[in-house]
Amino acid sequence: MPNSIRPAIIAGAMLLASIATAADTTSTKEEFHEFAEFMTGRFRSEIRLIHDWPGHDKKKGDQISGIRTGRRIADGEGFICTDDAGTGSLTEIFLYNSLTNQIECTGVANGGTTWTNTIWKSAPNRWSWNLTASLKDGTPIKGSGAWVIMDDGKQIDFVSDNFMIGDTKADKLHDHYHRVSN
Repeated sequence: MPNSIRPAIIAGAMLLASIATAADTTSTKEEFHEFAEFMTGRFRSEIRLIHDWPGHDKKKGDQISGIRTGRRIADGEGFICTDDAGTGSLTEIFLYNSLTNQIECTGVANGGTTWTNTIWKSAPNRWSWNLTASLKDGTPIKGSGAWVIMDDGKQIDFVSDNFMIGDTKADKLHDHYHRVSN
């Protein structure tokens, strides 16, 4: 194969891979409502900190517990989740973007950390996510993982093994949420 053709073939393969990856993150409105059904209600949380998060008195590796509450808004077109654990608190808004056919999330925590997520159904009990975020000081955060639904939604785990904070790989993320009520 001539060397002049090789870069074009590689570029074409990379374009096809990026298109396939983007297509993999799409969702339907029905899937959004299914996700909302699992995520709304009140949950008891068990969280092991993977970083010395601003706004927390606890440190990396410490276990904290709290309450996560999700409620629908705007006639079911979105939902808001609040999470109060230890001395930390966060608020997230989830919605379905009909232009991109994606479930999107934007959040903020009391220590100034902000993030955006794209979420999609990757298996019957697994909702994958890609996250882009930053600490208050501008340190970038990236990661991907999943919300894993167990026991018909009675337990939801928030997991990741490729969470990066700046140039540092964080510990594995494995938070547990146990449903208290719908």
